[in-house]
Amino acid sequence: MDLNFYLAQITAVLAWLFLIISYWKNKNDNLLVLQVVSGVFFLLNYIFLGAYTGLFVICFEIVRDYLYIKFRDDKKTFLYTLPVYAVIGIFSYDGIWSLFSILASVNDGFALTYHGKKVVFLGIVTYILWIVYDLYCASFANVLAESIVVISNLVILLKTGNSKNKKIILSRR
Repeated sequence: MDLNFYLAQITAVLAWLFLIISYWKNKNDNLLVLQVVSGVFFLLNYIFLGAYTGLFVICFEIVRDYLYIKFRDDKKTFLYTLPVYAVIGIFSYDGIWSLFSILASVNDGFALTYHGKKVVFLGIVTYILWIVYDLYCASFANVLAESIVVISNLVILLKTGNSKNKKIILSRR
């Protein structure tokens, strides 16, 4: 294992730390800044691994999330993003496994059009897709964090049952 592998794992840990801290913030400005910083560390993670599909997907997710906030029409925004995913897939395709990051991000964007338990369920699907991609590109720190989120969200779904009172923890990346 070379230096890039270790730098990738470190940047993944930093990305997750900033993402988790962002969920503790009450002010939207702080939340967005921390999530952008988290996104930059995810970008570095995939750069160090040479995982270009993940890199392009994360770049686009930063822009996409801004569009969701700016335009407030989640369903239209989601539909407008689909061609970009096709372009990312065409230009960065590196075997079937590389498509898992695109599918994860499309699912994540779709999840943004819903609320409540559907978001938690779709978040679980998103993270499972990211786990497959991250195993493929050896981003083991991401695999560990995403596995914890999947387990946490499964517990939430099982505990809340049909309850209207739900707590959502990191339902999306």
